[in-house]
Amino acid sequence: MYLLTGFLGLVSIIAPYLFNYSQSSAALWTSLAVGAVLIVASIFEGIAADKERWEYWVVGIVGLGAIFAPFVLGFSTLSTALWTLVIIGIVTILAAWTKLFPGQTQWR
Repeated sequence: MYLLTGFLGLVSIIAPYLFNYSQSSAALWTSLAVGAVLIVASIFEGIAADKERWEYWVVGIVGLGAIFAPFVLGFSTLSTALWTLVIIGIVTILAAWTKLFPGQTQWR
């Protein structure tokens, strides 16, 4: 999963420049912070020998933060920033969920 979270972090970092919402400082810094945390967590996950689950909790919390940040920080009117962070947040939460609760991924 560390490759997926690393990729999502990279996408989050380049998204403000790619989708032209870097003029909003709140949207820019949120994307950069989400991306940086995802990349650092994926690096720790990739090199960790102990295989503890704290990285997945961090990734899941950052995913929740990415979803709520546009509304809390007031840039929900920037639709590209909003949807970029919401999609990254949802995928991040789903990835963390599959690692934290592996037996709970089957729908009943």
